[in-house]
Amino acid sequence: MFFDALYTNGAIYTQDIHRPRARSLGVHAGRVVSLDDELPASLFREVHDLGGAAVVPGFNDAHLHLSYLGEAQLQVDLRPAACPTMEAVLAAVEVACSTAPAGSWVIGAGYDQNYLDEVHPTAEMLDRISNGHPVWLHHNSRHMGVANTEAFERAGFPERRNVPIPEGGAVVKDAEDRAIGLLQETARALITEVIPAPAVEDIAAMVGAGSRLALALGITSITEPGVGAPAHVGHSVSDLAGYQLARESGRLGVRATVMPYLTTLHRLGDDAGGPFGLDLGLRSGLGDEWLRIGPVKVLSDGSMIGRSAFMCCDYPADAAAGVSNRGMLQFPEHDLRTWLTGAHSSGWQVAVHAIGDAALNVVMDILEEAQRAHPRQDPRHRIEHLSSATDDQLKRAASLGLVGVPQGRFISELGDGVIRAVGQDRVRYTYRVKGLLDAGMEIPASTDAPVVDANPILNIHDLVNRRTASGAEFGPEERISVAQAVRAYTVGSAYAVHEETYKGTLAHGMLADFVTLSEDIYEVNPEGILDIKVTGTYVGGRQAWPGL
Repeated sequence: MFFDALYTNGAIYTQDIHRPRARSLGVHAGRVVSLDDELPASLFREVHDLGGAAVVPGFNDAHLHLSYLGEAQLQVDLRPAACPTMEAVLAAVEVACSTAPAGSWVIGAGYDQNYLDEVHPTAEMLDRISNGHPVWLHHNSRHMGVANTEAFERAGFPERRNVPIPEGGAVVKDAEDRAIGLLQETARALITEVIPAPAVEDIAAMVGAGSRLALALGITSITEPGVGAPAHVGHSVSDLAGYQLARESGRLGVRATVMPYLTTLHRLGDDAGGPFGLDLGLRSGLGDEWLRIGPVKVLSDGSMIGRSAFMCCDYPADAAAGVSNRGMLQFPEHDLRTWLTGAHSSGWQVAVHAIGDAALNVVMDILEEAQRAHPRQDPRHRIEHLSSATDDQLKRAASLGLVGVPQGRFISELGDGVIRAVGQDRVRYTYRVKGLLDAGMEIPASTDAPVVDANPILNIHDLVNRRTASGAEFGPEERISVAQAVRAYTVGSAYAVHEETYKGTLAHGMLADFVTLSEDIYEVNPEGILDIKVTGTYVGGRQAWPGL
């Protein structure tokens, strides 16, 4: 009998505390079968020399919208890197409108008003360049967007009049009570629900495109935070079918754990107090090492840069203008309590987006009550982002067994805008990472791409250095080490979805997912992390990028 492949001459950082380093790695049937000289090379069909390259387990992004990452390739790129001014944003949209089929929707994504002199595009701006097309522009946070007049017409609001303001949303209007174009939080659904939903094949294509981008960055596993609820998060009610088709057709190149959005769950059976879940009683954990149903996701509040995250006090910039604004909950607290308690009691792992400190308190109260009423062993509920928290809040979250899911890349790409939104005094409570570790949490690493860049190397750089795009220090006391950041990207992200028994370390019996790097990330100067490149991505012991 021969084993599949032996990889030799590497500087392998296994992330296994019992055996942290190795020089060679044996693989069979997608799993690690040997380290160093445990098995001779003669027993392997293939032997590959890694040329002394540094090796770490495959990066695992614990909060990445893989299908949206793929979809972004089909939309107008409005990110600040591509469109740094309002003129550039409008020019890009105009080009797309001039070439799109007659009457079709033109979708753009990634604009950020913090780079546009604090101004959002308006419906009137878009009307002048839209050539009759309905236009919808996603803000880079995905918590707001801008529509033109034709888009409002198709949604049933001629001349942008009589636009309702839904619970948990906001519609900015002019003096004549006409919507000016900007829709926040749940109000986005007024437009997005009339945009034609993609077919299952379209979703599979998005997943495939996202997989290719992820593999080139060294990402071998992801958790997609929200599918199946296009009014909130997701492309269509058939999102999971799209993932399944991508898997069956060989286009799902990374291991995916997907989170159904909470509104897709419902009471099962005729009992009003019965289990809360998907049809057939499906819940977290169903699937295999390639495609699994993970936690159920819900947004409790909004975003900091959109000043809709639910905070303890008013946003300073709004207060200075005489406007009282603490942000908002996306759903009434009673509804959140009913849904989260129902999901917890039915065996779901729960993942709650809570960016503001006031939202965090609401969510922790609910989850603590749910566990007290329905005790479970290690439910491991998650707080997505956990972007604003005091020491006491972090200690409480840790005591409840919650997993905070931070995004280091937010610091550089969004940090300058966040400083303007929350004020310099609150930066020390914002985008904390070391504080989570000090409180005793096992943390994952994530990016929330395509909100920001999906590149794990850039994310690690920001976790270690914590500087904004302008070069300003952002809570330097929250810096962590390279070793802590790599652990978060491997062990921590697997732990965050109950997958640490087979993923995250290069130890016997674990999945043989790993990447090779151009330099040893543990040895370079912290500022030099940016220059490191992924040179090879291996999934199940086989090279997945670059293609052979």
